[in-house]
Amino acid sequence: MSLRLRLTLWYTILLAGLLILVLVITLSVVQASVSTNIDKQLKERGDQIVRLMEITAPSEPLSELLLPTLGASFETEVYVQVRDRTRRTTHRSGNLVNKSIPLPEPFYRQALNGTGGYYNLSTQSPNDMRVYFAPIMFGGEVIGLVQVARNLAPEQAILSELASNLIWIMIVALAAGAGVGYWLAGVALRPIEVATATARAITRTGRLDRRVPMRGTAEDEIGTLISTFNEMLERLEELFEKQRRFSGDISHELRTPLTTILGNVSLLKRAGSLPPDEQREMLNEIETEAQRMHRLISDLLLLAQADADLVIARKRVELDTLLLDVYNQAKRRVGDSLEITLIHEDQVSVLGDVERLRQVLVNLINNAIQYTPPGGRIELGLSQRQGLAEIMVRDTGQGIAPEDLPFIFDRFYRADRARTRAAGGTGLGLSIVKWVVDAHQGEIEVESEPGAGTTFRVYLPLYTASGNQQGARPQPARITPSREHDD
Repeated sequence: MSLRLRLTLWYTILLAGLLILVLVITLSVVQASVSTNIDKQLKERGDQIVRLMEITAPSEPLSELLLPTLGASFETEVYVQVRDRTRRTTHRSGNLVNKSIPLPEPFYRQALNGTGGYYNLSTQSPNDMRVYFAPIMFGGEVIGLVQVARNLAPEQAILSELASNLIWIMIVALAAGAGVGYWLAGVALRPIEVATATARAITRTGRLDRRVPMRGTAEDEIGTLISTFNEMLERLEELFEKQRRFSGDISHELRTPLTTILGNVSLLKRAGSLPPDEQREMLNEIETEAQRMHRLISDLLLLAQADADLVIARKRVELDTLLLDVYNQAKRRVGDSLEITLIHEDQVSVLGDVERLRQVLVNLINNAIQYTPPGGRIELGLSQRQGLAEIMVRDTGQGIAPEDLPFIFDRFYRADRARTRAAGGTGLGLSIVKWVVDAHQGEIEVESEPGAGTTFRVYLPLYTASGNQQGARPQPARITPSREHDD
């Protein structure tokens, strides 16, 4: 059964329940009102007769009362009967003919006790006669009683006809309501049908650039659903595009060293008489490209583990000691070609993975070395600010263009596409930095001006004496790394 049909069915059931409730309440109210009016009419007639008889009783016997006074002044559907104390009938209205209004024993006893009341009789159908009885008092004693009855058949016929009409009205209303409900359900579900058709079209054609039209439903629940669906499509399109570029970049990155290795191996196999110096040069080139492939594959493996929610170690790390170690290694590496200075170093500890944090520092410093020309300057700093550890890496290199800044943490992204891979970068260094910082609930900021240099600032929560982190920013425990400026 379709959702539209189920909604219509539930709506019709609910409407039927409400209409039945209205029918029952209407009939109950009308019947109660009719019964109240009949009881009031009977009581008025009966009390009137009782008053007349109580006034004339001292001078005349009960058998002669009312006959000349009332005659047949009552309505034809109202019957009057008078009984004496012994239950003998002394008077009955002309419309009774030879019939008598029965008086059950319990009500007779009640009348002798001086109390009136009502009861129902059955003649042709159940409870089709309503009777009011009242005692006739004289000198504080009951000398007789009056019975006033009315045939309920006309009112019962009207109530039956009213119930029949209401039932037909309810049936027509249900049919109309079901039709309107089915139409409204179709209108309400139309955007979902459009979204379903769009999803099928995307599945069949593979075109993730298609979107579901909103058509004025942006403020309701279905509009929210469609908006979320479109956002999901946009995200999927972005991910597929990144995956496509990522696959192309990997192929390009691996093809270059493989081509170099295969070319040198081929030369070595065909030219056995090459001078030893040339052979050593070829072997060194093969080793260099193999190491580069090894670094690339290691970085890709790490990012794949990051995408699979790799759990990092959580131990106390003395950042000042780690930074000093990485600084000394960088000094030895660049020699006199660059000036590397440690301008400030606080004693700071954080909770995290020492090897991953070392990788952050190494990648940031290597990135600065790679983009800073000989004679340039690189500054390192570590300080404590507002419950956070701030790592600063500043260089006087070529800088990053403003249009490239949003993409520098994307995998394999390079601001200068024309540049060769001779420097040995894999294009994944800053992606790894971004992932490690996010995994430590930190943040990374970049400031750069083309031709004037670049500054990276990493903020990490401090380690406290209780073993907890202090000043952690509201970041997720893991964010998928994106692309980079270069390694």
